[in-house]
Amino acid sequence: MNKVLRILSFVMIMVVFAACSSKDDKIDFNKLSNEEKIALLDARIKENPKDAALYFQRATIFHEMGNTKEALFNVRKAIEFDKKKVEYYILEADVFFERGETSMAFDALNQAISVDKKNLDAHLRMAEISLDLQDYNRAMESLKNVLDIDKVNAKAYFMRGMIFKETGDTLRAVEDYKKAIEYKSDYEQVFEELGNLYAVKGDGLAVDYYKSTININPKNVNAMYNLGLFYQENGAIQQALDMYQRVLKINPGYANAIYAVGYINYEEKKDYNTALDCFNKTIKADSLYYEAYGSRAKVYQKLGKTAEAKQDLQTYERIKNAVTQR
Repeated sequence: MNKVLRILSFVMIMVVFAACSSKDDKIDFNKLSNEEKIALLDARIKENPKDAALYFQRATIFHEMGNTKEALFNVRKAIEFDKKKVEYYILEADVFFERGETSMAFDALNQAISVDKKNLDAHLRMAEISLDLQDYNRAMESLKNVLDIDKVNAKAYFMRGMIFKETGDTLRAVEDYKKAIEYKSDYEQVFEELGNLYAVKGDGLAVDYYKSTININPKNVNAMYNLGLFYQENGAIQQALDMYQRVLKINPGYANAIYAVGYINYEEKKDYNTALDCFNKTIKADSLYYEAYGSRAKVYQKLGKTAEAKQDLQTYERIKNAVTQR
């Protein structure tokens, strides 16, 4: 079987290479599958074995495919042949970070910055990785470098707001989020974060920010769900249901929304059959959704199905304990 696959791969490479080598050379690279792109690049690299851009292009595709080993090999070949391209070092850093080699990732980014001290992408990527690692001091330093270069960089303000949020300074987080949307009026992620912050406080401004998020991206189901949850927690039950239905129209398997509809039907409407159907669907969408087992047990008790209720309560406890002990 492996032999057959190797033969087919070789034939594909030859066919793509032949198409590329034709007189008009009108092959549309973007319409090729990743495997076809790799085959084409293999052929081109064979013809131009020291072309750094080709190795970088191949590294990018392997990175998209999740093949970090090949991505790293190719991006390092690209750097070997051209040590002055910042984007090569940034990709190298991304691959190292995904492989868990964080010190190597930082080394690559430092190399990128040494090539171009004012490269915003390199400083921002340094900040992003630092933020992921909760290294807030390093992240702050990188963001300061960004804002020294570009005082209206919306992403830098957003990321600094995230640091303030994660370190408990919500007032400064809000200030920076608002600064970010001042410089980028359609910054979806910032509007959503502001919605989340105001929702925690029970502040009605959450509705405005969630609605703005949805206006920017009408398919943002997370913002829709959170808006529905805010409505539900503040007694606007029908508005909550309407929002959950919008979520499910876009993503029928969105477990949190299914569960929320079931919860409302159980607690508010006393419609146990509809609630049962929703909890069944929640568990089908996510078999580890332990709250759904607990709520379904309550429905079974209401319906007089004590054996089913007992079994669901046991499942609820088992999954909950497993999740909380991680």
